[in-house]
Amino acid sequence: MNKHFRRDPTLAAAIVRLFFHDCFVTGCDASILLDVTPSGEDVEKKAQHNGEFVRGFEAIDDIKTQLEAECPGVVSCADILAFANRDSLVLAAVPHYNVAAGRRDGLASLAKNVDQNLPLPGNSAQEIIQIFEKKGMTIEEMVVLSGAHSIGTAHCSVVADRFHDPEKSREIDCGYLFRMQTLTFCQNHTQDIAFDPYSHHKMDSRFYKELLNKRALLESDHNLAKEPHAHKFMEKYAADQQGWIAKFTTAVIKLGGTEVLTGNQGQIRKQCRAVN
Repeated sequence: MNKHFRRDPTLAAAIVRLFFHDCFVTGCDASILLDVTPSGEDVEKKAQHNGEFVRGFEAIDDIKTQLEAECPGVVSCADILAFANRDSLVLAAVPHYNVAAGRRDGLASLAKNVDQNLPLPGNSAQEIIQIFEKKGMTIEEMVVLSGAHSIGTAHCSVVADRFHDPEKSREIDCGYLFRMQTLTFCQNHTQDIAFDPYSHHKMDSRFYKELLNKRALLESDHNLAKEPHAHKFMEKYAADQQGWIAKFTTAVIKLGGTEVLTGNQGQIRKQCRAVN
């Protein structure tokens, strides 16, 4: 990952997003990496809320190619993505942590499974809580994992409409300057805007302070900040960077074990974009 990160510092956030989007749909099975499956149906990466919003596939391909040359048929794409996620977080200032290996790769990938399983930018707090609960996550774990938004960017096409909506924009704090800065930057809806303009390549609990001050780019983040239980944890971690990082690491390890395939389940793909 170091080589790719030096070439493109934004790639760390992209790989973290790719990992999260994979694990939340049918578990951490690398199904998001597939270009095609034997069924011929649209795959996850073609879903509306993946598509242009996920990237980093070429970096995973490169790692897979190197590993296959050294030890063919040993390391799954699901494990590669889990380790790449860890390395990306380390590049974003998260302390190194151990990742369990042994995941196998899924054989299916369906675009229609994405929307019902993935937290979406316009979700209510209750909808997001239910999605995390389905994955065995608590509200606290949901809040600490949402802190991954402290790195990377949002697409202007996703956030700009909220700032144009008079009813919703009234809830955006003090807002006039923040609102106008966002709208000015996002005049071109094809651009990306940093979640945290102060340290968008570094994991930082300052992100929670922004949410508590009603300066969320995503409506879903804003909705979480209004939910009483989530709000309590945001206040806690906004004042405790080290505590948040420690809890985040524990939660991301737990997420990496979600609905994994092991033993004789699935397969170890020869290349990550297609089943064997």
